[in-house]
Amino acid sequence: MSITRLTRRSSVCILGAAIVTASIAPALASDAADVVKTGASRILQVLKAGASDSAREATMTQVMQESFDLQAIGRSVLGRHWNTATPEQRQRFIAAFSKSEVKAYSMRFKEYSGQTLNVGKVTANGASQMVDSQIVQPNSSQPVRLVWEVQNGRIIDVLIEGVSMAATRRSDFNAYIQRNGIDGLISELERRAGQV
Repeated sequence: MSITRLTRRSSVCILGAAIVTASIAPALASDAADVVKTGASRILQVLKAGASDSAREATMTQVMQESFDLQAIGRSVLGRHWNTATPEQRQRFIAAFSKSEVKAYSMRFKEYSGQTLNVGKVTANGASQMVDSQIVQPNSSQPVRLVWEVQNGRIIDVLIEGVSMAATRRSDFNAYIQRNGIDGLISELERRAGQV
């Protein structure tokens, strides 16, 4: 086979891949934005209805399980300690971390007072889609910027005003583990989640 024929065939393959990628990219962006919009919509619906603490927690639990990649987030926030944790510690950590986050956010959302989430543009960042959004306060001209990192249709991080929640948790957890060990962290998260 000649170099010219191989080069032509390679060019056609590359062009074909570019067309396929170009047609998939808007779909991925749309899907990533929909992940954020759907989760936010479900939570706002419950908040606007003045739901009870248990109803808020139940909705938050569903949204976390369906919209967030808890395994990936758990690995990320545990950092280097993930590799040294036993399978049982990892499982307990993911369960306790998820439940404590649900508890914390459902309590914060208790103070809902008409905020809205406006979802903006979506940009590619390697294997992730970054969904730009703003929380608009009803009586404030200064919105809060949130960027949701979505990978494979699930949220893996949220940046609030440019600060990664995964990086913040990883730093906090690492400091806690240095003083109390991984089992100490898991026990504390279980306590916060009301599991003990």
